[in-house]
Amino acid sequence: MPWTVLLFAAGSLAIPAPSILLVPPHPSSQEDPIHIACVAPGGFPGANFTLYRGRQVVQLLQAPADQLRVTFNLTGGGKEAPGGTFHCQYEVLGEQPQLSDLSDTVSVSFPVPTWILALSLSLAGALLLLAGLVIIAVVVRRGKSRQRKHGPPAASMQPLNM
Repeated sequence: MPWTVLLFAAGSLAIPAPSILLVPPHPSSQEDPIHIACVAPGGFPGANFTLYRGRQVVQLLQAPADQLRVTFNLTGGGKEAPGGTFHCQYEVLGEQPQLSDLSDTVSVSFPVPTWILALSLSLAGALLLLAGLVIIAVVVRRGKSRQRKHGPPAASMQPLNM
């Protein structure tokens, strides 16, 4: 039995989640476009699809009347980094609009260039070294300050016999 018949017979049952996939070519840098496809199960052509990054809506697309699938095209250049965890959902219009369950997630990440890693590690190392030197200087200074307050040790105050 088609999903639409079951949907109308059941009333307000949730409709099945779409599938989601990263469409090749996969991005290798943050400037590359990201293509994510969302596919509704059979029986729901022409659905309205929503793509989310986390909980934030990224894009809305409507499938052609005879299609079950849309492909979202995300390009770099926005305020945010283009990667992240994405999921999608679709809506079918009937007597009452109904939303599907959320799809599984697809993650898009980019390798960190090695020069950035080396730079960040060297900066972190320099900051740790600087912090260590400051701590040592403070400890030495406090020790000298205490020594001045209490005066020299008693043994050094005795007169020298010559």
